[in-house]
Amino acid sequence: MAVRRRFATYNLVAPTREGWVFVALVAGVLFGAVNTGNNLVYLVLGVLLAMLVVANVLAEWNLRALVVERRLPGELFEGAACAGGYVLRNPRGRGAAWLVELVEQQGAQARAVVERCPASGSVFVAADFTFPRRGAAPLTAVRIESAFPFGLVRRWRDLSLPGEVLVYPRISSRHAPLAPHGEGDELADRGRPSDGGDFAGLRPWRQGDPLRRVHWPTSARVGAPMIVVRVAEGADEVVLRLDPTLQGEAREDGIRRLAGRVEAHLARGDRVGLEVDGVVLDARTGASWRRRLLTALALAEAR
Repeated sequence: MAVRRRFATYNLVAPTREGWVFVALVAGVLFGAVNTGNNLVYLVLGVLLAMLVVANVLAEWNLRALVVERRLPGELFEGAACAGGYVLRNPRGRGAAWLVELVEQQGAQARAVVERCPASGSVFVAADFTFPRRGAAPLTAVRIESAFPFGLVRRWRDLSLPGEVLVYPRISSRHAPLAPHGEGDELADRGRPSDGGDFAGLRPWRQGDPLRRVHWPTSARVGAPMIVVRVAEGADEVVLRLDPTLQGEAREDGIRRLAGRVEAHLARGDRVGLEVDGVVLDARTGASWRRRLLTALALAEAR
């Protein structure tokens, strides 16, 4: 293990396609110099070898001591491009880092390129994170790699950056809120939410929302209009159930369908409950309850 940790601090190297062409050129010049004995050919060979030495020195220095931090959004969804990013830090007192590529290694797909990171400085670069599956996703490491300075050799090193995130199911937008007694899911129609009633939370403004429901202090603080959600005493209540007989991809489709309807009903002001794999969540509403419902769907057993 000690040997593995020691070698993990070194850069791995592989020639690029241009690098193989350069190697062939050096071999051809070497062959010509040995066979002709021409001093000019030896001079050209010396220049090419010096260029290779300088490239390797600069490339090793370029990745030296770099540190990466991962920045993820508050909510992650299966199969969706979730906007996040990386912070690349260069603690070296001298020498900027150039053309450094950051690649996520496990649990998610993400890639970003930092054109220049100054000495004793840091740079944030945006990246889209894509998670192939819902549930708890372990993140292990971020690879830093670069072909600086001449593009002849690509160097890389994996930086350990362990963590675990929760990925919500993909939200299916094809399903509208259920009508009473629709599709086997229970919906007790007890009226509609109004501008009166108990405060249930805040949500972003959507096209068609009345201005009288805008919460101006919060809107000014966050820089975007926020709508007050109130639950009237007679608001609709819906309990969504996952069919326990579903298996495989059909089960995953059912979970995505329920996630879409959770969003649709809560946006409409309904109280929403959930029954999945023996877990029963009573009907409530609000932003925190939305996260609780999506978490239950994300952690549902994959059968």
